Amino acid sequence: MDRLQALHLFARIVERGTISSAARSLGLSKTSASKRLQNLEADLDIRLLNRTTRQVSPTEAGRELYDRIVPMIRDMDAILERISERTEAPSGVLRVLARRSFGMLHVVPTLPSFREAYPDVSVDLHLTETVEIAPSHEADIAIRLGLPAEKSLDWQRLTTDRRMLCASPSYFLRTAPPATLDDLSSHNCLTYGQETEPAVWVSEQLGRRRDIHISGSLRSNSGEVLRQAALDGLGLALLPEWMVAWDVAAGGLQTCLEDMRLYPAGYGAEIYAVFRRDARLPGKVRAFLDHLQRHLATHLD
Repeated sequence: MDRLQALHLFARIVERGTISSAARSLGLSKTSASKRLQNLEADLDIRLLNRTTRQVSPTEAGRELYDRIVPMIRDMDAILERISERTEAPSGVLRVLARRSFGMLHVVPTLPSFREAYPDVSVDLHLTETVEIAPSHEADIAIRLGLPAEKSLDWQRLTTDRRMLCASPSYFLRTAPPATLDDLSSHNCLTYGQETEPAVWVSEQLGRRRDIHISGSLRSNSGEVLRQAALDGLGLALLPEWMVAWDVAAGGLQTCLEDMRLYPAGYGAEIYAVFRRDARLPGKVRAFLDHLQRHLATHLD
């Protein structure tokens, strides 16, 4: 049981990015959590996490371990919850507030199978382009970019913040793909943001940040608009992996500068499901989060 608890803690640390946050979510002190992690690494005789003063990230071995144990941990949690009846059976109306692009691509497709698995739950899904969304009396779950400031909320990370720089094959027939960051100045870059914001993409390499001022014929506050424009051959777009992975796999978009970590200035965060922190998480909320996570693991990994 000690090893299982340590693996559960390790998975939570990877998901939350810090030992202290993972410890709080499991009702542990940071000291106790750190000790358990050290014992697990000593037991396995391998380093699982890279540690800095601000956050931790999995080593290559840690990432492999995380990917293998998370499905088993989720299955075990679901089984134990059902057996102990710590949460009520999933039922009632589940109100979900989600960013439009992510909702259309990854929430809506899960609804038929979710309803089949949980016929006593009906879903009220509201999609929005608003960034600062959070759960309220009108929403059980908010699926959003980045984390809100409220400390009373709990959360589950759904995606990474990886971006893909891409364009259609027809665009690259007219204009050679960029080989360096400096080449971006000669490309029609499709940008995300508001009118008053500068068009800047950020590169982070070996701890160094570089702001790249780009320009193009289209700016929009909708990722869906930029995706479609890129598919139509209008220009080069920097979009979340969760949005364009299928297009790249199907050949509708081609990527470039794959070894560069790039993101639009101010929009480099991950997608999170945020919900109220309750001692007893409603069964409908837990069922939906687990169902959505399984979908994402199948379609994005």
